[in-house]
Amino acid sequence: MGQTLYVWMFCACLLFWLMGVHNRLMRLRARALAILSALEKQVLSGILPLQHRLVASPADTPNNASDEYRVEWLRGLRLMEDVWAAPRKDRLDMDAQQQRTESWVKLMTAWSAWVSAPPDLAGPCVPDSFRLEWEASTAKAIVISDALNAILKDYNEGVSEPPACWVAHFFGFKVSALIGIK
Repeated sequence: MGQTLYVWMFCACLLFWLMGVHNRLMRLRARALAILSALEKQVLSGILPLQHRLVASPADTPNNASDEYRVEWLRGLRLMEDVWAAPRKDRLDMDAQQQRTESWVKLMTAWSAWVSAPPDLAGPCVPDSFRLEWEASTAKAIVISDALNAILKDYNEGVSEPPACWVAHFFGFKVSALIGIK
């Protein structure tokens, strides 16, 4: 009777530990997905609509020195819209995070080139009001991505630490890449 009791107590402790690991990983993934949703909302409703307010199609504008920069920036925005709005089975997937990071880097590179383009006779290539609005929107996205990366670091540690990694692997939890928004 005494040994059976110890076996049952050990099994109960093991079961509670497994449930605790699983619940912790579920909470971390849910928090990461909630913050990722906020980041996607900021990108899709805060950053991308700016293109519609400022830039007409390149065919409608006269040629000047900043047209090539504006066209490259528009390409970056369209790529970002395609990548960030794409439906995915696993939104924290490594490939999805890398695509988001690459689209962000391409957009910011095009933005930097456009903003630093030499002014023409009409003034700077990018109006100051638009530049300030853009910087405010991207600053919000950067703050949200920092919070997402903090949660993802905890999540990745939980997924990769032994013995919790065995539970994570059994239940299909996978390591997620950090998002490189800077």
